Amino acid sequence: MNAQIKKFVAILSAIVVMSLFVAACSTPSVDQPASPVVTQQIVPMEVAEPEPVDDQGVFLRIIGPLDEERGYCLDIPGHLSGMRLETPMQAHTCKHGIWNLDGRFDSAALVNGQVRMPEYELCLQAESASAGASLGLADCGDAETQTWMLQDSSEFALAASQQLCVTIEEGPGIDAGGPQYVRRGVRLETCSPQASDNQRWTTTAPQ
Repeated sequence: MNAQIKKFVAILSAIVVMSLFVAACSTPSVDQPASPVVTQQIVPMEVAEPEPVDDQGVFLRIIGPLDEERGYCLDIPGHLSGMRLETPMQAHTCKHGIWNLDGRFDSAALVNGQVRMPEYELCLQAESASAGASLGLADCGDAETQTWMLQDSSEFALAASQQLCVTIEEGPGIDAGGPQYVRRGVRLETCSPQASDNQRWTTTAPQ
């Protein structure tokens, strides 16, 4: 019996020793360098800056189409290198879809009664505060002939002489240098319900 117990103890001891040996072999050495940790670099996505908005003003357009279905807009005679800043203003086929800075007005200045053209830093001015006066461009200031108001009824009048309205001349439009465009003269005239089709204006965004 004692021999059997001794044999069992010997076998059990051998098993314990073997288990300890296997465990020692499977445990990584403390001296062995750890595997490097691979990190993924996050590259920020480039976001394109928004393009600046072209805020070069609005057109001043007569509300009624008259004889031009595209509308008449207040305009400087000439075009590009042929611009004639010193000549009276005109009503011209609204220049949508082409170069048109010669027909754009500062919308913020309009609220304050100034009809300013950003491209030229000039303002609309009446030749005089009288019926029949022509309209031209001059250095911006606070002259009475340069201060305007768009009335509730859409007439565009001198602020100091509200009975005088910016008026498109009567008659059909004439050739403006090409069959696709027509023009009419513009001047101050007495505001009148009978002339409302030629005196009522609005602002519109160029297209």
